[in-house]
Amino acid sequence: VFCLIRRNNYLIVALHHQNKVVQMTVATLPREATTDEILAQLTADGAVIVSDAIDRNTVQQMTDETMPYIENTPMGGDDFTGRKTQRTGALIARSPTCQRIVLHPLVIGTTRKFLAPFTKKILLHLTQTIRIHPGSAKQTLHRDRFAWGSYLPKSIEPQLNTIWALTEFTEENGATRCIPGSHTWDWEERANPDQFAYAEMSPGSVFFYTGSILHSGGANNSKRARL
Repeated sequence: VFCLIRRNNYLIVALHHQNKVVQMTVATLPREATTDEILAQLTADGAVIVSDAIDRNTVQQMTDETMPYIENTPMGGDDFTGRKTQRTGALIARSPTCQRIVLHPLVIGTTRKFLAPFTKKILLHLTQTIRIHPGSAKQTLHRDRFAWGSYLPKSIEPQLNTIWALTEFTEENGATRCIPGSHTWDWEERANPDQFAYAEMSPGSVFFYTGSILHSGGANNSKRARL
């Protein structure tokens, strides 16, 4: 995708040193970031993290409200949904805290600007917790926009997604992996191992990513579940 690109004073880098490739990273902005700064990263890379967008008390409230439902959710029935992964939906109906997070001003403001060229109205598609357990394999790379079919031209972006960390997200425990810049690729183009980046972030942080970027859930090689 790139070796070195600077956008709006934030740096994403894949350095080659003594014939070894340093792991690429997802750009991370502070919680004070503006919608324009987030949009600049989404345009350049297709993904960006905003650190600590909500506080730890809110994280705990969200966890407490959803955990009874999560614990009663079966594991996925195939490799894509994850045979050691619980996916629990209907969070708007189940969690008052989720209702507030969905309406977070930074998310609403960014989404309205991002989708403004394509629509006059934004709709909430789904809410879901994804609890990846130890031993879960990495998910197949995919683009979320294909949920709407592959007939839409690349010039139309149908969605903007967020993933909120309720636990620490690390490469080891299954942090979402993505290919920065792949939102501009031809659909047939394939990624190389040195192009992967992981959405490593602290609880309360949020990962924005477009419907066109290649991404997937990571493998959980740790001893604790990731949520």
